[in-house]
Amino acid sequence: MKINTKHIVKLFTGMAVLSAWFCLVWLLVASTGFQKDKMMVGLEILVLNSESKVHLLEDRKLSEYIHELLDDSVHTYRISEFPVAMLSKKLNDHPYVGEARIFVSKTGLLKVECLPNYPVARVIPARSKSYFVDYNGRVMPLTEDVQLRLPVVRGRVPDGNTEKEEDLRKLEEIGSLATIIGRSEFMTVLTDQILITALGDYVLIPSIGNEKIVLGSFERMEDKIIDTEEFYSQVIAQTGWNVYEKISLKFEGQVVATRREPASP
Repeated sequence: MKINTKHIVKLFTGMAVLSAWFCLVWLLVASTGFQKDKMMVGLEILVLNSESKVHLLEDRKLSEYIHELLDDSVHTYRISEFPVAMLSKKLNDHPYVGEARIFVSKTGLLKVECLPNYPVARVIPARSKSYFVDYNGRVMPLTEDVQLRLPVVRGRVPDGNTEKEEDLRKLEEIGSLATIIGRSEFMTVLTDQILITALGDYVLIPSIGNEKIVLGSFERMEDKIIDTEEFYSQVIAQTGWNVYEKISLKFEGQVVATRREPASP
């Protein structure tokens, strides 16, 4: 019987290639399992301040908050056991955090990248603690560690721990109004306080001059802020400050300015 040596060579070559692939797959699986079984080596925090604004996130306090959420130090966890999903949810729910991205490197380093959430106004209720709000009206606890120049909101404002739908809508309006004001450099400088009356009207108290700017309800608020800036640039620039006692924009398409009564002799 004649032996086909070529066929035998091909057979052994195929078996060798298959064995090599099997060994490679085994090594990869074993290596992955080994990496997952490694201990965590540390924590790296990066705050990405893309808008170059003053924010409330501090690396040190963020690190302390992360360690409070964990049962123990980061170094006590194995890579395979580290609660990435839980930590990601908690950080993204934090009022000072706009967005958080978390991942663990192959070496076991926990990397946390955070975009800050920026406060746009400070709200001062009559009978409860003050707080900040962001552009969505989300409540942000007050801190004295950072000095911020923001509009102060007073009057009929909600408490910071409210869950009433009406109050939450009001907070959204406050956040939106402060954001609209913040888009204009002139209005940002002009606006010192925002008052909310018992009827729900918004009134601006300027940092310069003694007039009150009555905006009325939140409807057409963006147009009202634009009209206010135009009135100051076209009228106040000609007449000067303290000529008017009240400037009303409550009615659509109208700016009604009431002159101040002359002082009695």
